[in-house]
Parts: sequence; structure tokens; C-alpha cells
Amino acid sequence: MDFKGCGLWLFLGVSILILVSINPLLLLIPAGIFVIYVAYDINQSHKENNKGYKPRNQVSDVSEIPDSHYLSSDYFEKVSKVVDDLMEMYNYAINSPEFEDVANGAFALHVNYKTLDDKSSTTSYLFWIDAALCCKGLGIPYEKINKFNYGLYYFIERTFGGGELSYENHRDLYRYVNHVHAEETLKDFYSIRHDADDPLLFMVAHVLERVDVVRKQKYLVLLYRFASILAKADNTVTDREAAFLRSIMQVQNDGINIQSAGMDDDTEGVYHKFSAEQNDSMKTELDDLIGLESVKREVKELTNYIRIQKERGRKGMRVSPITYHCVFTGNPGTGKTTVARILAKIYKNIGVIPKGHLVETDRSGLVGEYVGQTAVKTNKVIDHALGGVLFIDEAYSLLGNEKDYGREAIATLLKRMEDERGQLVVILAGYTKEMQDFINSNPGLQSRFSRYIEFPDYNADELFQIFCKQLKQFDYTLTDEAAETLKGYFSYAVAYKGPNFGNARFVRNVFEHALQKQANRLAKEPFLSTQKLAEITKEDLAMEAQ
Repeated sequence: MDFKGCGLWLFLGVSILILVSINPLLLLIPAGIFVIYVAYDINQSHKENNKGYKPRNQVSDVSEIPDSHYLSSDYFEKVSKVVDDLMEMYNYAINSPEFEDVANGAFALHVNYKTLDDKSSTTSYLFWIDAALCCKGLGIPYEKINKFNYGLYYFIERTFGGGELSYENHRDLYRYVNHVHAEETLKDFYSIRHDADDPLLFMVAHVLERVDVVRKQKYLVLLYRFASILAKADNTVTDREAAFLRSIMQVQNDGINIQSAGMDDDTEGVYHKFSAEQNDSMKTELDDLIGLESVKREVKELTNYIRIQKERGRKGMRVSPITYHCVFTGNPGTGKTTVARILAKIYKNIGVIPKGHLVETDRSGLVGEYVGQTAVKTNKVIDHALGGVLFIDEAYSLLGNEKDYGREAIATLLKRMEDERGQLVVILAGYTKEMQDFINSNPGLQSRFSRYIEFPDYNADELFQIFCKQLKQFDYTLTDEAAETLKGYFSYAVAYKGPNFGNARFVRNVFEHALQKQANRLAKEPFLSTQKLAEITKEDLAMEAQ
């Protein structure tokens, strides 16, 4: 307590009472003195507060930055590299109308946040949410820039239009006025509520799932690198940080298992749209596929046949009936969906269908649970596929039994195929024997599906090539010792495979196990080089039965 202040106010109070008792007009004298005193005090306080005043988060000299906030040159280079890579992804998204369209829907669907007046800003918001989620998961506070959240602020600064920094001037980031905006932005996104069923929902990855699945995987790898670098700012990794890094790796691994389309609640199909430039490269896409020589040959022969028949028609010559619908048979993981996408582009290029997109679905996307649902679901999927190709995986599962609604889906499909000639191509896929029995069970199916393409299992060398292709796609490398071990493992797997061997899916399982083991091996290391983050060793290969 300020006793001097108390005595002063007591003195003034007693004086006022005495003056009032003598003459009330004398009260004006202390009142004037009080006003003068208050004005003087305010003026002095204003001067004191403005002495050496600096805007929030703005320093006048780098010497004012605590030594603990300095970054080593090696650490800064790692931060800078991952932020550069994130900016490449950011610039792609900002300039993609398709990403923006999907992003606005994803933002409204999954984030409890205010409505944006400027829809174009949604893309930036989604990137900021993901970056904030990484730091929030690591337990890194957003208030005021420091070496732990330097990468977060640097990335946001770059999205605000800030330029690239070098190590020589990296401390300038501490002085940028935009930090006021950055802190306000981060405050919002640190408190944002993600999807309750998926607290690790990375918003940009969710959008890329609908736009570009390959780019989605690259983005998840980038987020893992980003979070890993921030976690190791102090050359240690806490249990919380290690657990969060493993969770990101798991999201990434789950993403590699691209689910069949037509399974979610909102849409009965996933749409793979292709540009004219992609159509021009379809022959290269087909040739670049690993193995599948017999399949490539049949697709090329079909393409040549259709081209010649169409040329005859243009010249007024008679044209023999052409069956565009196909049945793809073979074990899982043999590339049936991939070839279907390429064939859709071929059909578009040679004028069989106007759009060339692929809608992929299966029984769950076509068959309802109650009376009256099946025809509605099936027609909705077909409507999405018009102008392109409808790919039905494990189509034999539609057969069911006498009381099963799958037969209603078949009847609806056959009618629409007849009604939508020139607008719809259907490709059915599944195990060889099951598909033959399925087609033979219905005369309508027999009359419309007479072109079969068998997809053979991959041999050991092709499985190894598929593994190496995934390594390259996600910026991993394989040691020589690991490569020899893997070749032997694939040879053994092929020699003793069962009737339903998973092929490329089997390879993906091996790949995912390898990434998981590598993550567990590296998570506790205090500092990681790019080489270590990329390298898959023999120790990382999961040789358990798949």
C-alpha cells in the first residue's frame, strides 16, 4: 500500500470538509488544483510510456534478440528448404481453380470458423490451419517468434508475400511488422476445432484427396518433414513430439492406401479429371507402367481397331459393331484401376466419349439398404459418369442372392447402358473366375460385355520395381543391403503366393511397414540429416508375413 498516497487523499478530504463548513464556494480552489494535478500526471505518464516505445514484436537492434533464439546455419537451411517446398505446394494451390472450388467446400464442412467474405482466401487459411496444427501437436506455443516456431512464422510470412531469407539476414524475420497479423492469425487457428472424428485432419491433404492424390502424398511427407524439423530445434525430441510425429506418419501411410471410390456418405463416386495435355501423354503413361505387357498389347490393339473403324465411318464405309465396355479380370493390385483411367483418356482422345473422366465405385456405392434406395444410388453414380467411364470394382458382389438389392442395381445399370449409348462406358473388374460366373449369370451382361482383359500377377523383379518407384515418388532411398534383402523377400513371396496374392497392394504394405519402422528408428534421434530422413535400411524392412 502507498501510505504517502493515502495521507495525501486523507489531507485533501479533511481540507475539503473544513472549507465547505466555512464557505461552499471555497470548494472551487481544491477542485482546480486537482484538475491541474491530473492533467500533469497524464502528460508525464504519456511521455514515460512513449520513451523507447517499439511496436509489438518489432525490435530496433538484433542485439535485443535473446541468444537462445539464434538459429544455427545448418538448422536454418533445413527450415528454409522445407518452407520453400511448402511454398511450391502453396503456390500450386493458390493458382488452381479446381483446388479453390474443392477447398471452399472442405473449409465449410470441417472447420468451425467464421464465413469468409473473400472465398479466394480459403486456400491460405487451410495452409495456415495445417501449419498451426503441426505446431500445436508438438506443443509449440505461437505467442512471439522464437527458434522453436521460427519455421511456422517464416512460412506464414512467405504466404503474406514476404521474400526468401538467407542465413545472413534470417534475424530480420524477428522485426517484420506482419508478426502482429501472424499472431492474430495463429491465435485463431490454434483454437480452431477440427473434425471431431478426425482430430488429425490436415485440411490441404483433404482437398488434395479430391484433386490430386499423388500431390496429397507429397504434401503429407512435407508436413512430416516440417514438424520433424521444428521438433528438433533444441536437438532433443520429447515423448509428446515423438508420438505426434508417428501420428503424422500414420496419416501418411493411411493415405498411401488410396481407398476405392464411392464409399463415403456425400458422393457415390470419385472423379479423376484429366486435361488435354494429359490425354496427349496417354501412350507414354501406358508404356511407363511396370510389367503388364499383355495388357498393354491388348489396349493398343483395341485402340487401333477403334481408330480404324471410326476412320471408315468418316469416309462413309460400313463399320462393324464395336464393344467399348470391358471386363478386367485378375488378382488385386495388378493395375486394373490405373489402366481403366488411361483407357478413359484414350476413349476421350479418339472420340468414344466426350469427357474422359473416370468414376470408380463398388457395391457399396450402388446398392441401398432399403427398398427404393438402390435405383436412386445407382442412377446417381451413372449420372456422374456420363461422358466418361464407370469403373465397378468387385462387380460380382452385385449378384448376391434372390432377395438381394444388388440385382436391382444390375438391372438399372443395363437399362442406362442402353439409354446412354455414346455417353457411358462401363468397365467391370474382379477375380477371374468370379467375374466369368457373374457375366454368365445374366444374358444382358453377356450381350454387353464380351471384351475381357486378363491382368497377370507381377513377378518378383516387377514387385521390386514397384517398390523402387514408390521410393522415388516420396523422396526415399534404399541401401544396397536393403535392396538385396528386399529382392530375396519378393522372390520368396512370389514362389509361395496364395491364390489371392495382393501384388502391388502387397508391395504397398511392405513399403508402409518400412516407413513406419524408419520413423520409429529415427524419432528419438536428436538431429537428422536429409540423407537419414530419406534412407531406408535393412533394419526398416518388415519381413513379417503380409
